[in-house]
Amino acid sequence: MYQEKNFLNATEVLSGIIKQTPLLFSKNLNEKLGFNLYLKAECLQLTGSFKLRGAYYCMHQQFLKEGKSDVVAFSSGNHAQGVAMAARIQGVEATIVMPSDAPNSKIENTKALGAKIIFYDRYRESREDIAQQIAEKDNAFLIPAYDNSDVICGQGTVGLESFHQMAMIGQSLDHFYCPVGGGGLIAGSSSILRFLNPDTKIIGVEPEMLNDTQKSMESGKREAIKIFPNTLCDSLMAEKPGELTFSINQKMLSSIITVSDQKVIDSMRLVFNEFGIIVEPGGAASLAGALSAIDQNIIDEWWKYIEGTSQEFDKLMIDVSFYKSYLMMVFWQ
Repeated sequence: MYQEKNFLNATEVLSGIIKQTPLLFSKNLNEKLGFNLYLKAECLQLTGSFKLRGAYYCMHQQFLKEGKSDVVAFSSGNHAQGVAMAARIQGVEATIVMPSDAPNSKIENTKALGAKIIFYDRYRESREDIAQQIAEKDNAFLIPAYDNSDVICGQGTVGLESFHQMAMIGQSLDHFYCPVGGGGLIAGSSSILRFLNPDTKIIGVEPEMLNDTQKSMESGKREAIKIFPNTLCDSLMAEKPGELTFSINQKMLSSIITVSDQKVIDSMRLVFNEFGIIVEPGGAASLAGALSAIDQNIIDEWWKYIEGTSQEFDKLMIDVSFYKSYLMMVFWQ
């Protein structure tokens, strides 16, 4: 579906709009693991996640074809902030349909970027229907969070950027672990990574209770799951994979695995201990997935090492609203 030129064009369009985020690694951790583990720090991206990439590129392409208009999106927070910032840069108004139980920090950040917020009950109402009605009433452009070819292409610049950064330090990208919600990030990243290195293994990671893509992969068709309240990885909440993203991920993914909430929390603690940053649970899921593939004895020794060194992190865990919009991809050489 995609060619390398699609991602190169997206990269050019996003130049000067987004930041090139760094690769993080810990010599101490890598020595204990026995291989090189790198974290792609989209936590340092503008708005705190990769979502600005897809939102801005999609908006840019639409405006080139149809001219500028106001925009509408539905999101629990990360896409909301990406669309809000992209709209502000483009000089148009943004209306975001957000669940009433979205993290307060994400609501306030979206408001601060100038967007109008319409709240809905995620367990009783359809955000898609609400957003579509607003788009039709206001003649606005509806920007999906993931199931759109331009959104996927923009988000896929994460994969292209990661490949180039690894090459610059003389490393190959052998395994790419990526969190999966609707599937846009991994669909875009895997498309370009497979083109650049067909041998790269692409592993999707979902929380155990949000495994719609895993179930869909097993059955060969898009499966829906029930969404439960108080889910730790709120940014990965998706009832069903996107139609477009699933068709891509079926072809591109090597495998998809699930992780427990406890493993996600352990990974958040590890990142805080090693790098001093608070990582959103949805992003930490990818690290939890990577660590699950490692000899458990090595991991057990590592947890013993950091036990007692992260009291400050445990205090922060008391306030879930402290979680920032941090997502990351994990890969090793």
